[in-house]
Amino acid sequence: MTSKNKKLNTDTLIAHTGKNAYENFGIPAPPLYRTSTILSPNMNAYRNKTGKYTYGRNGTPTTDSLSMSIAKLYSADGCVLAPSGMSAITTGFMSTIKTNDHILVPDSVYGSTRRFVKEEFPRLNIDYQFYNSRDIASLETLIKENTTAIYIETPGTYTFEIIDIEEVIRVCKKFKLKSIIDNTWATALYFNPLEFGVDIVIEAVTKYISGHSDIMMGAVVANDENLINLQRWTRNSGTYVSPDDVYLSLRGLRTLPLRLRQSSENSLAIAKYLETKKEVKKVIHPALTQHPDHEKWKNYFNGASGLFAIEFQDYITQTDVDKLADACKIFGIGASWGGYSSLLSTMNIGENRHLKSSYVPKGEYLRIYAGSENIDDLINDLENGFKELCLK
Repeated sequence: MTSKNKKLNTDTLIAHTGKNAYENFGIPAPPLYRTSTILSPNMNAYRNKTGKYTYGRNGTPTTDSLSMSIAKLYSADGCVLAPSGMSAITTGFMSTIKTNDHILVPDSVYGSTRRFVKEEFPRLNIDYQFYNSRDIASLETLIKENTTAIYIETPGTYTFEIIDIEEVIRVCKKFKLKSIIDNTWATALYFNPLEFGVDIVIEAVTKYISGHSDIMMGAVVANDENLINLQRWTRNSGTYVSPDDVYLSLRGLRTLPLRLRQSSENSLAIAKYLETKKEVKKVIHPALTQHPDHEKWKNYFNGASGLFAIEFQDYITQTDVDKLADACKIFGIGASWGGYSSLLSTMNIGENRHLKSSYVPKGEYLRIYAGSENIDDLINDLENGFKELCLK
């Protein structure tokens, strides 16, 4: 007989979490509540807010189903939702730091996070400093008397550096700092930062959880006082998510393990294919053994998502890369990866790095997201793109 206390495997948990069928006339899918007004049975109940739900912005059974489900994936006390991944990042920041604080941020951070830090922190009189993701040994030298938090993003945006989480947490504990991490690349299925002592975990629901590139949302999970602070900020800032988007995200969540596995398998197959191309100088995928942080990746992650990058040989120009991308018919050109469709994108990485010691590729660069399509079709599509380079 199976023990009632046995912990469910993640695939099973995702298929069933957040459902209250017998509180909903036996209907398994949580209902979609669109409302601002929630009525009280009498004035005393209204005055004392005795009902479980009091106002649409503060939560409904729909939003509870998603937030509780995400919290369970991380084995966390709770989760707050935000209207975008970037809003989840600012929620993590603003619930934790205050005027006159100092925060450390990796130089390989997401571009929109960098912009928020550089443009908004000075206005709020919050000091910040970028650190090299691969030089955690020097992190202690950056700590100031007013340092209150260390922000983490691993792998790094576009360049996929893996941060030594345990060393960062050691520093945080030594100096009594808070730790905040963007875990969108791995999701809770492939990495749970809370298990390593991270305080606050951010994930863009926009990406893998929703999985269909048709909604914007973010989630922030935490325990104890960190969760209380997140809930305070969410309530006071008026942060709210659309119930329709929540419903779609719940629907996407059910197939997350299947889509993530397919995306991961496709990305590894494409990465190995790209290693054979003479035009490619470097394939930057943490799951490949030649990646400089591969051992760190193995130490922390249970798998790799579908997002990685390649650096071209020096003789390949931006025009060449454009021709390759334009020749692809299955790979779309665009951002917001994590859906079922494969994507290509590029950027000027040098403009998004502050430290001279940070890794900046010398050759042209292409970020690749592997979706759920047939792998042979994806490789053939890229092969057609590479044929354009051979026409030089």
